[in-house]
Amino acid sequence: MKILIPIAIIIFGFMIGIIPTFAEEISDATTNLFNYDIQDGELAIMWLGNHQKGSLEGYASAGFLLRTSNYAIAIDPSSLLLDDIDSLDRLDAIFITHDHGDHFDPDTVIAMQTKTDSFVIADPTSASMLIDKIPEDKLIRIEPNQQITISEIIVDAFAAEHPTETPLVYVIEFDGFRIFHGSDSGFVEGLKNIESRVHVAIVPVGDPSPTASPHVALEMTRATNPYIVIPMHGSPQQIQEFSNLVEASDLQTTVTIPSPLEIIIPYEVIPEFGLLSVVVLSSGIGMMIYLLRNKNFTSISYLN
Repeated sequence: MKILIPIAIIIFGFMIGIIPTFAEEISDATTNLFNYDIQDGELAIMWLGNHQKGSLEGYASAGFLLRTSNYAIAIDPSSLLLDDIDSLDRLDAIFITHDHGDHFDPDTVIAMQTKTDSFVIADPTSASMLIDKIPEDKLIRIEPNQQITISEIIVDAFAAEHPTETPLVYVIEFDGFRIFHGSDSGFVEGLKNIESRVHVAIVPVGDPSPTASPHVALEMTRATNPYIVIPMHGSPQQIQEFSNLVEASDLQTTVTIPSPLEIIIPYEVIPEFGLLSVVVLSSGIGMMIYLLRNKNFTSISYLN
């Protein structure tokens, strides 16, 4: 009985739009993402996980792949995809927030762009490291407080607070979805100028960033006012602390904590279509997948 309950929950996950990925390798997971027959009005989100090495091992990366029926983008992939470039079916744009190695690896970006012929949108420092390595018409240097449109993808850049020369955070809009990515920034006043509520905010919650923390991530969440917020770039304890802060706040925002390489597909990022209940279930299912992988079936309290 302990085994049947989690299996039933995972089957239900397929029905509501959460596609659990059991891949051992990133290439298997990205293949699943690009093979999924995504429909109009769907947004697929994949977090690239905890695959850093050395001093960064165990910390949540800032790397994400996002897909709609018409577009596919990558944000801050670092070197996480370097050995799995062939699994990238397509990319329209690669976004780089700043030049630190846990967000930006030139060799990986060059290989990804060569494979997919995508645009690369990067802060000035990172862009300068790609000159003559990315085709001139594909490399876009973006400045703080600048808005650009690339193949109907609208990008707003804001100055970030982080110890490097030209760090940025982004609001990216495509296929009707507005996505915020907070790099590993501290809170910046420019975020208060965001006029429209974002659908999904991806916010850094701490280590090893000296400027990010659960409380700073809460401020970012207040400024962007998302329907969904996804914590990243921090320890598991900081991610949980951030989740607790949001749940204790007056924000009408649902926290979903992603599992590495899991594909999350909220069908409609509109509250009246029942999005919030779907996203809550996604976190529970992600935890159940973790338990299945580790053969620990002692509790189903994660759905509460």
